Amino acid sequence: MNTPDQYFPLNENQDEIRLISILPYVERLSHVECSIETVSLKSFNAQYHGFLSTSSSTGRKQSLEWERLVCLGETNEMAKDKHNRNHPSHRFGWGDYAALSYVWGDAYDTVPIKMNGQEVHVQGNLEAALRILSSRAEFYGQYRLWVDALCINQNDAVEKSTQIKRMRTIYGNAREVIGWLGPEFSESGKAIDLIEHLSLSWSKGFGKELENRLRQDPEYLGLGNWLALHELMRREYWARLWIIQEIVLGSSSAVLYCGNRCVEWTSFCQAIGFLFEYLWTVKDAILAHEVLKLYPDERKTPAWSTMSLHLVFRDLWMLSQNEARGGDDYLGFGQLLDLAKSGDAKDPRDKVYGLVGMMDPLVARNVIPDYTLLPANVYAAIARTYIIVHGNLEAIREGNPWGEMNAPSWAADWTWSSRIRHGRVTANIWGPFWGPKGEPPSNKLGLPYRASGDVKMQVQFSDDGLYLACRGFIVDEVDGVSARENGYFAWASSTLHQPVSKKCAYQGADGVVEALYKTLVLDRVSEGKRANAKHSAILNIPADFSHAQDQFESLGWTWLANQRGYYFRWSEWRRANEEFSVFGKPLDRYFSETIPEGSNEYDHTEAYSCNNRTSQGRRFLTTMNGYMGWGPDNMFGAEINQIRPGDKIAILFGCSTPIVVRPRGEYYQVLGEAYIHGLMDGEALRFLESDQWQVQDFIFC
Repeated sequence: MNTPDQYFPLNENQDEIRLISILPYVERLSHVECSIETVSLKSFNAQYHGFLSTSSSTGRKQSLEWERLVCLGETNEMAKDKHNRNHPSHRFGWGDYAALSYVWGDAYDTVPIKMNGQEVHVQGNLEAALRILSSRAEFYGQYRLWVDALCINQNDAVEKSTQIKRMRTIYGNAREVIGWLGPEFSESGKAIDLIEHLSLSWSKGFGKELENRLRQDPEYLGLGNWLALHELMRREYWARLWIIQEIVLGSSSAVLYCGNRCVEWTSFCQAIGFLFEYLWTVKDAILAHEVLKLYPDERKTPAWSTMSLHLVFRDLWMLSQNEARGGDDYLGFGQLLDLAKSGDAKDPRDKVYGLVGMMDPLVARNVIPDYTLLPANVYAAIARTYIIVHGNLEAIREGNPWGEMNAPSWAADWTWSSRIRHGRVTANIWGPFWGPKGEPPSNKLGLPYRASGDVKMQVQFSDDGLYLACRGFIVDEVDGVSARENGYFAWASSTLHQPVSKKCAYQGADGVVEALYKTLVLDRVSEGKRANAKHSAILNIPADFSHAQDQFESLGWTWLANQRGYYFRWSEWRRANEEFSVFGKPLDRYFSETIPEGSNEYDHTEAYSCNNRTSQGRRFLTTMNGYMGWGPDNMFGAEINQIRPGDKIAILFGCSTPIVVRPRGEYYQVLGEAYIHGLMDGEALRFLESDQWQVQDFIFC
């Protein structure tokens, strides 16, 4: 991308940024014309300066309070004239600004525009966005636009690094964030129509009614709208990592543009949330109906782009609301890794740098983007920062040696392909009974485990930052290991390793059964609480869906009866591990294929949902000392890059879960966190008192 020659250094003390002004609407064959200038985010006008002197809020919450304060009603001509120099909501002496969120696109697909009279080549997608925005009256005068490709000197590495750290300021303080999905195509207008219908249905409380109507008539909301939404959610925009913090920091001041159509971000989120809450099991049949009707020769129905739908519903919506409230409910280290997995970044270092705006400010202030570092060093540095700032070893739970960037095993590789977001133990679970309708699911984690009790961490780092030394003790050893996942949809039964130990750490047959049903849900259920006897329901859920569906339908359990497209995770896991020996008895013999009389739908649904997340990214295991639990699974990795019998189970001081480790000469490798039933609440510390185990130093490489 060509950039103008007249970039002058920005004055950080004056909080300077560059902004562009777009000249009014141009004919199709004319160049888009812009001018660029440097402004100060400290040049407040008198009214806004007075507001700041009385406001205790910050960020987006502060911006929203200002908008409410100066709103004069729709009949006020000045309020509608956004380009007026004295517009009541303009905050600066020079006017105000919006920030653009978009996909850069193909570096070789460039189009010329005019910048301060000079021809500059920009990617075609950016030019299309500027052309559309040039027709918007608000950009004619004092309302300007921040665009990273133009407002950052792309030839100045130091400035790029500095500006990346300012993303929270730039997007969080923008009066509006414009999410550019791209030009109109694939009937995108119909997708926007559907979004508006679903958002309206959400506001009217028409959930069940609309679900029933669509089951009877898939064309109730029009023909082709669902296919258009499917195509909209497949756009590259949703796969770009940087849009996460950009759109979240815009929060309820964000708006999505697709061609000439636009929709408020809040309405978009409500529509996707409505889809999840009421129409999730209906959407597949509607899409199949539309494809058959519109493309009768098409032999295969496309699968919904669920990754982008989940991104909006489970992450962006919730984070946006938190931002609007001015909340400090920041994501944990593991949740940031999940976000990083959701988006693509051309530079693997941007998996970290692209999310700095989403980090706890105590962490973010210590992150200095440095593109001279190798990705492995960047990942080690951010893990070290989390460990030091938070004073614990929670970050080590996400480590393993299986990533492609060759990061130290204790430092999570932010590009690791086998990280599965839906396996995280959160207070919110999947199903019809949980979460307030019309609200995003909470990001609150479940009740923490306490494997190392209250013992504080003792850590040191090598001078190069690649080795971590800490204290703890070996508590056990992996014995039997269940079949590993072979991708997301299958299990490789040939990888099952039968246990050899005859020990059992649980009291009698009843103790084993209790340990099993609690282990199958990680001893955490809805609201993040501990499991109890009612969750033994997991042992009465049939393995075969056709057999289960008949029983679900006869009991009137509609949600479970509609799980055909998702039940494979339960049935295939059961099938692959049916002969795995659990204390001398095949695993399959612990289950019943008949739901007992008088069973409760809530209990079975809760147990099913909690097991669904438990089995994602984990392998069932037993230990030499007679415990059962789960260890890490590398579902997309080679057979050599897996846990195996003989790997050690360690309790590391300052870490809430046991860690599977592997000796490597004088060092150890982290393989990932473990759930070991009976050792999750500090029980192992008692063995230190009897000298059964010894505290030691670990040096992880």
